[in-house]
Amino acid sequence: MSISRRELSYLLVIKKYNDQGQLAKLSWIAKQLNISPASAYEELEHLEGKGYIKKTRSGIEITSEGRKAIDNLIKAHRVIESLLVEIGFSPDDACKYSTQFDFAVPEEIIEKLHKYLGEPKKCPHGEVIPLTNS
Repeated sequence: MSISRRELSYLLVIKKYNDQGQLAKLSWIAKQLNISPASAYEELEHLEGKGYIKKTRSGIEITSEGRKAIDNLIKAHRVIESLLVEIGFSPDDACKYSTQFDFAVPEEIIEKLHKYLGEPKKCPHGEVIPLTNS
């Protein structure tokens, strides 16, 4: 299952709090994303329905499915970015263009592109390309 840029932004905020040992709070997420709590609530319901987060009275945590979705989209972005640099784009332009369609490229294609590029471990900006079990 693929995720949108919007879904990714929510998941990354939740992951940040979880990685610090905290359950995320609705108000924190809304503030971080500069949106209303009502809008955040709607999207969190959507993400919970997809199995990417778990909500409790104590807060919100990302699930293993949510972490996998983040890694898959980050990998897609960085692999496409690497390919675009390979064919002559600057790293910054490659990043900008990759963001426009990385979420729409099937995982199978990303895996084949990654192999085609020699399985680089980092993108042109030096960020790690996540290993995924697609």
